[in-house]
Amino acid sequence: CATGSPATSNSVIMTVNPSSITVNLTLFLEGLYAGSGTMNPVQDNAGAHWGASVADKINVELHSASSYSTIIYTASNISLNTDGSVSFVVPGTYNGSYYITIKHRNSIETVSASAISFASGSVTYNFSDMATRAYGSNLVKMTDNKWVVYAGDVNQDGTINQDDMDLVAGDAAGFDTGYIVTDVNGDSIIDAEDLIIVDGNA
Repeated sequence: CATGSPATSNSVIMTVNPSSITVNLTLFLEGLYAGSGTMNPVQDNAGAHWGASVADKINVELHSASSYSTIIYTASNISLNTDGSVSFVVPGTYNGSYYITIKHRNSIETVSASAISFASGSVTYNFSDMATRAYGSNLVKMTDNKWVVYAGDVNQDGTINQDDMDLVAGDAAGFDTGYIVTDVNGDSIIDAEDLIIVDGNA
């Protein structure tokens, strides 16, 4: 073998993306909020609709950091637990920076204040500890200093207004009950309590 020169080798640096990214969120819904960092489980005519530990279901969208109108990924029908915790997994290929958008059946769509990096393999974001966690500080403060998502966008048009009031009032007049969008406080009865929430936010 040759002498007088050290052995050489070629090295390759590879970046391996995780196969999945765990997302852990904390958020509370005004309509279901019970105080002390907990929510009531939404009810239907038979009791807790999703079980005693689940407040309700939400959808979470990841929107492009450079063009918010572009939805990169959607996680649907995710359990929002009564303690405000949400956990789900996205494919590891989504390792850029994204706005986190929360959608709930009768609450205002709520977006993270800035684009969040998904590069580390896990993401933790708390919407409840200050107003500035949401884009435009679009959260409402409760008496225990938790910041929660506004309730009352019954028709999901992005605004709480007379149209939502009319829908709730109509179902209240009809004595409607059950797991329906006009039941803003989640007790399975559409009545004045729901109207008060919508009217306050309108």
